[in-house]
Amino acid sequence: MNPLLLFTAFCPRVVRLGRRFGVVVLLLGAFLVPWKVAAAGGGNGAVVPEATPVPAPPVPAPTEAASPNANCRMCHTNHRFQGRFQNGEIISLYVDEGAFGNSVHGPAGLECIACHPKTKSYPHQPSNPQIDCTTCHLVTDGTVGKVTRDLALTVDLPFADHRAMTLEINQACHTCHERAYTEAADSMHVRAMESGNRHAPVCADCHGSHAIATPGQPREKVTEICGQCHRAVYTTYRSSVHGAALAKDPTNADVPTCVDCHGVHSVRGPRSATFHNDTIAICGGCHQDPERMAKYGVSTAVYRTYLDDFHGRSVNLARLAGTGQNSPEATCFDCHGTHNIQAADDPRAMVTAENLQRTCQRCHKGANARFPQAWMGHRPPTWDTAPVVAAINMVYGYGLVPGVIGGFLVFIALDARKRWREKHRRWREAVAEAEKEIEAELGADDDHHPA
Repeated sequence: MNPLLLFTAFCPRVVRLGRRFGVVVLLLGAFLVPWKVAAAGGGNGAVVPEATPVPAPPVPAPTEAASPNANCRMCHTNHRFQGRFQNGEIISLYVDEGAFGNSVHGPAGLECIACHPKTKSYPHQPSNPQIDCTTCHLVTDGTVGKVTRDLALTVDLPFADHRAMTLEINQACHTCHERAYTEAADSMHVRAMESGNRHAPVCADCHGSHAIATPGQPREKVTEICGQCHRAVYTTYRSSVHGAALAKDPTNADVPTCVDCHGVHSVRGPRSATFHNDTIAICGGCHQDPERMAKYGVSTAVYRTYLDDFHGRSVNLARLAGTGQNSPEATCFDCHGTHNIQAADDPRAMVTAENLQRTCQRCHKGANARFPQAWMGHRPPTWDTAPVVAAINMVYGYGLVPGVIGGFLVFIALDARKRWREKHRRWREAVAEAEKEIEAELGADDDHHPA
């Protein structure tokens, strides 16, 4: 007999309990399965298996503590951190982290001690402990509190004044920028410094300190930097044809700035030995470029005709000879101006019909009203514009000059031929005379010793 049937026959209560338990299990299953599917994202009714748990990635350690500049930032990111020079002058010691991070040195990973080698440890001056930990960290009941960033701090600096600090820190530029230092060794700025002018420009004056940007970007910034010292020149340049074009488009690479004419580190000026002669090559660098001049409707004949006239030939010969002396003849800026150059059709230009006589009188004191009419105005002479000059050029260029030079060459050739024939004749006569003397000596020997 089946035991299970025997058991259900004698225990009906157990059977009823088992049925109830089965109903409860079915109800719980009907409730839990849809909820689990929805929670797992199976909105379409499909059962999504549980994902295998993935351990969380390790949290990286903060980089600030590992940064070589972290210790410096603890104090120098305080807006109210100041330094006092020995003369009593106060300077802010705050360093903008954002400005340094966007500078050329920040992305390169330059450390503070690269430019401040004397501040490798703290305190910076062993004889002066400056400040201690409790100055910034508020200590209460043995618990260190948070750093008070806006706490006013003033420390003594080991420099007589601000300029003394700039000149000392500036020496650190030499360790990386050797080439720039070499180029600047003979510049006007270094000469001014060596003559005793401690305010002559150094690297930090032109490039800045912590927010050093890419040189020459934007180009307009170059003139602004130079204008910090040369304010009158800067104002004049801004009103010139070059300065106005740069102000209109600060990215225009065709417009000359201060460094294009005077150099970057090897700065030269009008007091340089050959600067006067070299200016024609500086101007010619742009004004003989057809592609560049075509953009502005300027003819390259301006430079070519200058080199063809008396002024240009004299200056250019002196420049190429390398005599080390400036030619007294007029260069481009003697007639057009230096920083105040205007377009030739501008009423303010030095070469307009109204101003040209006064311009010529700067060199030619007795120049009258008709004197400027002898100038062709950088226009090559043609049969239409100047027929007389064109005829003279043709006579000289195709007749007189080739005739004179050709005549001299023919004369030299004929003279050389004559001298060679004369020399050859004398040589033949000398040989014949020597042969006669030898024959005479042989005949005398035959007379003394007959056979």
